[in-house]
Amino acid sequence: MGIVPITIILFGGMVILLFMGVPAVFAIGGMSIILTFLLRGPTALYTVASTTYGTMTDVTLLAIPMFTLMASFLIKSGIADRLFQALSYWLSGISGGLAIVTIIVSTVLAMCGGFGPGIITMCLIAIPAMLKRGYNKSLTLGSVIAGGLLGDVIPPSTIMIIFGFINRLSVGKLFIAGIIPGLILALSHVLNIWLRCRLNPKLAPRVAGDITWNMRLLSLREVILPVVLVFTILGSIFLGIATPTEAASVGALGALLCCVVNRTICWKLVREAGKETFKITGVVLWIMIAATFFGVFYTSVGARELILELVLTLPVNPWVIIGGMQIILIVLGMFLDDYAIVIIVSPIFLPIATTLGFDPIWFAIVFILNMQLAELSPPFGWALIVVRAMTNPKEITTGEIWRAVPPFALIQLLALIMVIVVPSLALWLPDKMI
Repeated sequence: MGIVPITIILFGGMVILLFMGVPAVFAIGGMSIILTFLLRGPTALYTVASTTYGTMTDVTLLAIPMFTLMASFLIKSGIADRLFQALSYWLSGISGGLAIVTIIVSTVLAMCGGFGPGIITMCLIAIPAMLKRGYNKSLTLGSVIAGGLLGDVIPPSTIMIIFGFINRLSVGKLFIAGIIPGLILALSHVLNIWLRCRLNPKLAPRVAGDITWNMRLLSLREVILPVVLVFTILGSIFLGIATPTEAASVGALGALLCCVVNRTICWKLVREAGKETFKITGVVLWIMIAATFFGVFYTSVGARELILELVLTLPVNPWVIIGGMQIILIVLGMFLDDYAIVIIVSPIFLPIATTLGFDPIWFAIVFILNMQLAELSPPFGWALIVVRAMTNPKEITTGEIWRAVPPFALIQLLALIMVIVVPSLALWLPDKMI
């Protein structure tokens, strides 16, 4: 059977399974296994076992449970809550102060565990705090969603680890490459919130409070430990002292020590953090196994060479192809989760980009920035689903969540365009790594 009918059957089968409600990991892995059996017979199924074993024993993936454990310790110990309270004291007199605090705390949490911790924690802490003080619902929900998404591009990012593992890129360089775009994105959200609240004060009423300078200075104690932890992790990677996996282990130990220092350590906290880590790691490992086997199968039937040949013969400027890729990713993001898109599309798009002469690290950051747009895109946007699950339907409707997205999605799109136009935003810092 030729590569074209194999491609049609493979992707057509995956689409059908996805629309039937089958989880992406089983749709992708299942179709790959079925076609391997039909095309090469039962003896070829040994590759399933070898791929599974190779994936589960890969040292690179140890960073995922370690970073997850670190984030779980910081959240369940209440450190994130106290950090939010401390920063709210310092920004109490600024227009949209609590929404800005949400972005800042989400940025810190992103540096401690990726996408999940920030958006979940802010749903529990920031949304009630802002609504209680009369903040506009769209501003409240939008700041929580936008802040949570920073965990995809600001290291340590799970999706970066997955992207690097699937495409054999340096996870350490991906981490460092995401810092400047991530901080620019966070700053853009802060400026967006501040400007909107200055132009329309009704969005975020200023609440008179008895906050003294003594309270502000004492609250700095809550900032020190998370900041030291973040600089230890990212600094050790940047300076070449530790690999991402080693830095993740140090981060998990550091988060545990933070719990000890704050006297929040107990058996219940350790048990709950461990359970959360097991659940998330299990999900990610299933994704990685399916992704790896999909890549092994599709590459073995000659798909990559065919796609490269077709693209390279197109009589268009390489930038047009890169732009077309971004449009395809945005459309896919409306119907698939970001992990599924990384699994299916990145092994195809990245070789095309590198063959056209583009830097693979730069393209990876552009790809991941696009995945943040995917998480904002109805009807499937994962960030929207998380917020919907974490909020009371009687207080916040799905329509209100969707209407909160456009201003922050525009900032996200502008950041994506900025990194495409100025590649050095993603490449300058990795080039300085020791």
